[in-house]
Amino acid sequence: MRTETLTYPSADGRSTVRALVWAPASSGSAAPRGVVQLVHGMSEHAERYASFAEALCTAGYIVCANDHVGHGRTAAATCDLGHIPLAGGVDILLADVHALRSRVIGRLRAQGVSARIPYIFFGHSLGSFIVRVCLTQHAEGVSAAVVCGTGQQPPALARAGNAFCRVLARLRGEHFRSRLIHELVVGAYGRAIKGARTPYDWLSTDPAVVEAYRRDPLCGQMFTVGGYAAVTELAATSQRRNLARRIPRGLPLLFIAGSSDPVGDCGRGVRAAAKQYRDLGMVHVDEMIYQGMRHEVLNEPGRAQVYRDVLAWFDAVLGNADGSR
Repeated sequence: MRTETLTYPSADGRSTVRALVWAPASSGSAAPRGVVQLVHGMSEHAERYASFAEALCTAGYIVCANDHVGHGRTAAATCDLGHIPLAGGVDILLADVHALRSRVIGRLRAQGVSARIPYIFFGHSLGSFIVRVCLTQHAEGVSAAVVCGTGQQPPALARAGNAFCRVLARLRGEHFRSRLIHELVVGAYGRAIKGARTPYDWLSTDPAVVEAYRRDPLCGQMFTVGGYAAVTELAATSQRRNLARRIPRGLPLLFIAGSSDPVGDCGRGVRAAAKQYRDLGMVHVDEMIYQGMRHEVLNEPGRAQVYRDVLAWFDAVLGNADGSR
């Protein structure tokens, strides 16, 4: 697998987005089977997806992912980790994801790769909400999407949370980090795991994964109220039926999650999210709930099966895909 770093200006007007592109080590004259754009979750970064990217590259896919504003190498300083601008934060996240897609497609076209190559979104956690909203704006040319580790919080609760974040931002500034909000959100996920050794056990049943996350200086930062305002806005917007109706009815969607993931209410929220799209008339919505797995199904001891299942689903839905849905 070959790894390349890309940089480009963020839509926030001040940050430089850092992105990774993974490609098969030696493709010869064979064209890539498709492009998979990974969209990572909160308080983490794109490099954590290298193992999954390697599996995708081995199967012939090109993979790309950017570090969001306030995350990973895109954050200019440690104090920026966990902060997303209060004004236009969601639009910035969406624009930076779309900008990576445009750059990768442009590079492939310059290399003579067909513009009709399948293009797949894979969003995890916060990234799952970004993908769900992004599809309401930029679904043209997308062949399929995987929604991993998502949830379906009551819209009224998400809106109330957003309003509370904005009140706090006015009182304390958008960079304020509220222990109360953190405990109501991330703290609640940690408390959902009985006998947890660390506050991060809700991520995976694999102690090595949890320890690596705990020790990673680019992971686990408490979000600012600006960051939480973006999270709650995405959670609410992803459930707006008038926007979701813009997604092409024939676009294949796959929802994957662990049965012990508190973000998805142990599968119930994931099934509710999938039902939302079926109720809107989407004709190819699938679910895979993995027994005993927690939030990061890509980082569980049984991750190899998850990789195989996702690749098999790609094979099934891309058999006649031409990237023009």
